[in-house]
Amino acid sequence: MFVKKSLTMHPSIELFRGIAAWMVLTMHYAYFLTPEPSFLAFLWTGVDFFFVISGFVFGRAIYAGNLAVLPFLIRRFFRIYPLYFCSLILYYWFSADHPDKFSFFINHLFFLHTTHSVEEAFFFNPAYWSLPVEMEFYLLVPLLALVAARYKYFILILFISFLLFRIVIVLNPSELLTPYLSTVLSVHLPGILIEFMLGVLLFKLYLKYQNKKIPLVYHVLIMTIAITLLLALSLFLTWYGDEGIHDNFFLKIYFNFLCALGYSILLFPFLMIIKAKQSFLNSSCLFMGNISYGVYVFHNLIPLIMKQLGIQLSGFLGYFLCSFAVVILALVFYYAVENPSRLFGRKLSKKLVRIAKYKQ
Repeated sequence: MFVKKSLTMHPSIELFRGIAAWMVLTMHYAYFLTPEPSFLAFLWTGVDFFFVISGFVFGRAIYAGNLAVLPFLIRRFFRIYPLYFCSLILYYWFSADHPDKFSFFINHLFFLHTTHSVEEAFFFNPAYWSLPVEMEFYLLVPLLALVAARYKYFILILFISFLLFRIVIVLNPSELLTPYLSTVLSVHLPGILIEFMLGVLLFKLYLKYQNKKIPLVYHVLIMTIAITLLLALSLFLTWYGDEGIHDNFFLKIYFNFLCALGYSILLFPFLMIIKAKQSFLNSSCLFMGNISYGVYVFHNLIPLIMKQLGIQLSGFLGYFLCSFAVVILALVFYYAVENPSRLFGRKLSKKLVRIAKYKQ
């Protein structure tokens, strides 16, 4: 199982998928580590890293064209939804009572929880907010593949168009239908598509240079540029907070995009250097990728369970024990739910492809 998957997914993608999940976990567990967690707040941009990775993963399908829509959507459904549903049931069980708790649950079932209020979006699990836009991107991928196969510069034009549209969303909320509509758009595909597109464009760049030898000094330079950009953004957030970003004309529009850009630049050298060979390093990367989704959806559940049990933890020990529990939970659900459902989705989609070819 591990070997088979490692042949189809670049180990760097698996590695950074795990790192991105751990960034989000550490941000939410920051209160364990420091009474002033402001310098760890930047780790929430691990979600932006996820968006870049998703764009890269589906770059192959987009640029290849002729994507079988129904088999593709079936694979994505069984990859994402079963584990999401299981985690949602657990969050519903352990979450505090609320007059709208059941309606929140129903909206979560259909990924509508980021269309009403911040309270609803964050009620069960704050990390859930990113899943609706991921699903929206999956629905868009077949269309992108269809058009990109016919128009050479379509992806680049689309990227630039939504880069400019981001200005409209952020700076003109009063001209939209309701003040909250601008917030909704900003956390859905109109506002976040540019981050996915960075990953798609990165895949195109990877295809161009994957078989070329690039001097190590260039890789070091690229990493330095990426780290400098990300460090500058993290220091700005630490010193000035969300208010500082909101008060800065440029960062208010493009802070998250710049984070995604930094991560995409950082990812490129690793894609070039780390090769898909069987080794301890690649096995470790694969392990990180395997637990990443479980870590992402379950990490906010452990403190809820601790609270219900009356267990109070603090300091690094609390961080370590909760993190360890998350890894165990992620592994259990990977083998019990996530991987079996993923394999079932693949099997079902292949069956549909064979049926379609037979009918032709």
